[in-house]
Amino acid sequence: MPLPSRVRATILLTIAVAVAATAALLLWYPPPISSEWLVALATLLALAVFASMLDLRITEGGTTTSMDFLPQLGSLLLLGPVGAIGLSTATMLFKQFVLQRKPAYKAAFNTAQTVLALGAAGLAYSWFGGDFSLEPLPFNRSFPVFMLAAAVFFGVNSAAVSYVVAVTQEERFLRTWRDLTGGIIVFDLAISPMAYGVHALYAFWGPIALLLSLIPLIGLRYSYGVNLQLKQLNRDLLRVLVKTIEARDFYTSGHSIRVAERSRLMAETLRLGPRAIQTIETGALLHDIGKIDMAYGEILRQAGPLTPEQRKLIRAHPDKGVEIVRAVRSISQDVLDCIRHHHEWFDGSGYPTGISGEDIPIGARIIMVADSVDAMATDRPYRAALSREKIRKELMENQGTQFDPRVVAAALRAGILDDIQSRTPERTLERNLQGVLSVSS
Repeated sequence: MPLPSRVRATILLTIAVAVAATAALLLWYPPPISSEWLVALATLLALAVFASMLDLRITEGGTTTSMDFLPQLGSLLLLGPVGAIGLSTATMLFKQFVLQRKPAYKAAFNTAQTVLALGAAGLAYSWFGGDFSLEPLPFNRSFPVFMLAAAVFFGVNSAAVSYVVAVTQEERFLRTWRDLTGGIIVFDLAISPMAYGVHALYAFWGPIALLLSLIPLIGLRYSYGVNLQLKQLNRDLLRVLVKTIEARDFYTSGHSIRVAERSRLMAETLRLGPRAIQTIETGALLHDIGKIDMAYGEILRQAGPLTPEQRKLIRAHPDKGVEIVRAVRSISQDVLDCIRHHHEWFDGSGYPTGISGEDIPIGARIIMVADSVDAMATDRPYRAALSREKIRKELMENQGTQFDPRVVAAALRAGILDDIQSRTPERTLERNLQGVLSVSS
């Protein structure tokens, strides 16, 4: 399948800029090539190649994370920008062609964007007073500047990859960046001081000490791998729970998935933070998890009005959902609050606690609107689906009583009524579930 023209142009531009940047850095920061410098290059190259073999897959789509950035950033301090770029180029080409067998255009782009990220990090480090040396550096002056350079490296790296993926998949850049990086960029920043340790090991104790750092690197990779496996297991369990609920009732099939997507759109329209958006989307995905209880099977399919006993039972499903989801330790309290309070009314006449107004978590207020819209837009045993005009009227008439007026306004601005029939539930479910565990406390 041919690449879209914008993708081809972006890849070619990235490669051209990387080549030009490398040429400029050769003039500004010529490498002090010596026998000691070449030994350091060979040692760091061996370390980087080994680290590239410890990649971990972090999504079902094949996105991976690697720790080869540790020797790459460490080489920036030891070898300077040009030496680090040479090492990175050799490592990336080995990984892309030999280990991962990527197509040439992908290998070229991935190598070029890493070169750009390292070049930008090297410039930031130098501009703010950092030195490049095989000798020990003064910690108080060099370490803070190095951390700034690491942030630049990860920023440029993730932005370049996310932009190409967003253009290819015709998605919004910020959503793509969030989905691809998740909590991984935070983890990478947290362990980036180890890259500074790469410099310290070599500067104080030489190549042998640096190669011995492979031992804790393997341990770190194992620990991180176990953590990812546990997250994947929890994600799979949540997938089973959600699909079990959706499969029980024809009339509500896909309901939680649609509610999650619309909740995300409203949260983004309200300009909430990325963590809050993910929390709300997760709470929306799991908001009806309490209905997995067999006692709700008959109620969900009942065509007539509920008896007082049935009404009391249905009002208990938010608390039942909290009881179920609380067993997943990685789910935060904010998600539990969204689940528990998604039937609270803005005027205080909802359930299960009767809280009102701003006391209701913003996520629960958003889910209330998304949940009600989907209920009105779906055929039920006791009535046919309402028209868009009727749903809009219901939202406007009930704002201030059932719904938060600010959330209703955001719902209409977000256009959640515009493309109800064009959703693709299975694809949305997979994307939503990938982020479920990134909102843990």
